[in-house]
Amino acid sequence: MRTAPHALEGNSAWAQRYARELRGVITRQAGFAPRSQQAHLGPSELGEECDRQVAAKFAAVTRTNHVSDPWPSIVGTAVHSWLAQAFNDDNLRENLLRWVTEVTVTPHEDYPGHADLYDAVEAAVIDHKVLGPTSLAKVKSEAGPPRRYVIQLLLYAAGFRALGLPVRRIALAAYPRTAATLDGMYVWERECGPEDEEIVAEVLARTEIRRMLGAEIAAGRMAMLDVPASPDDDACFFCPFYRPQSAYFPGPGCPGTVVHPGRV
Repeated sequence: MRTAPHALEGNSAWAQRYARELRGVITRQAGFAPRSQQAHLGPSELGEECDRQVAAKFAAVTRTNHVSDPWPSIVGTAVHSWLAQAFNDDNLRENLLRWVTEVTVTPHEDYPGHADLYDAVEAAVIDHKVLGPTSLAKVKSEAGPPRRYVIQLLLYAAGFRALGLPVRRIALAAYPRTAATLDGMYVWERECGPEDEEIVAEVLARTEIRRMLGAEIAAGRMAMLDVPASPDDDACFFCPFYRPQSAYFPGPGCPGTVVHPGRV
């Protein structure tokens, strides 16, 4: 399990103090970003494996994760914005409307979302992911992308079909967040089929159960920790309710994969 961010460095005591001040501005801004303030759940959350995390989001449980760093999300947001402009400009250069960027799609009336890219020529839905080396390697592995990424794309595809647009293929474009070149870029794709409707229906049915669990938590009839969890090092690290100390000391939050040595 990853630990809290290291202390910031500088070539003097003043520089170290100033680094903390600059970081404070950046992290506060990240906390007030529209995505961080998002009140409803969208396609990117519905495919999450952990019932506890999603139910807690429905219940609007107070964030307890002070371990994860917002920088990967900040970089990802900036790259998404740049990519949207790039594909829009490509339409102008080529004098055609091939690329449709940042579209609001509604696979279900309660769970709208913003899809990154639709390719009208290929009838493909593309989602951009700006990933670190470990996450990128997992996408490139034989197992392919995490299930939540695939579910996200299938929900977007359902949303585009609801708009009357054909979708023959879904694709994940993975970009290397820390590399010096785009050589490590990787595209995973799969053709759409009739089984996709069943998968989307199953996800929405499970989401309804999670929503009801969230209502129980919000009403105080159930504790967040009563909901089954699916601990995973990466997913837990970025979960808003992750608090490893809760494995040792009572209080809010979920310990994730951290297990108290005195407990079975």
